[in-house]
Amino acid sequence: MNINPDPLQVLKSAKNILLVDWPDQGVPRTLLNAGFAVFGYSPNGYSQAQLVAELPGGFDEKNSFPPRSKEENCHLVFKKLDYNPNGIDIVNVYRPEAELPGIIVNRVLPSGAKVLWLHPPVTSAGASDIAAENGLTLIEGVNIAEIAAKL
Repeated sequence: MNINPDPLQVLKSAKNILLVDWPDQGVPRTLLNAGFAVFGYSPNGYSQAQLVAELPGGFDEKNSFPPRSKEENCHLVFKKLDYNPNGIDIVNVYRPEAELPGIIVNRVLPSGAKVLWLHPPVTSAGASDIAAENGLTLIEGVNIAEIAAKL
């Protein structure tokens, strides 16, 4: 278990990232633009994020986000998956600390992820213990999108 390793090095060795909530659409957009496969989890299940020029026909608009500026000329869409993604390298969590044990048991461990990344301002006094018990690397206090933008 590794507590607060170099976040840039962790991202350089990752390909697939699962977001368990996120503060704004800049997070998945930045990760996609940096070349990561980005998945999301919500109470409705798993989805995969994509950037598309035009919304696909029949797409559920509540799972899409229009460009925020002229520089962002693509829609951010989350396509519902009929399966749980595996091969996840990092689970980035933007949920209250009280939800962490359940997220680790139900999302992190089944996904095969080895990195638990707590998105600011999420922190947890007990996260290092939970991570250690489960053989996970823990990163907290660092915005994953800010690091990904450096790649």
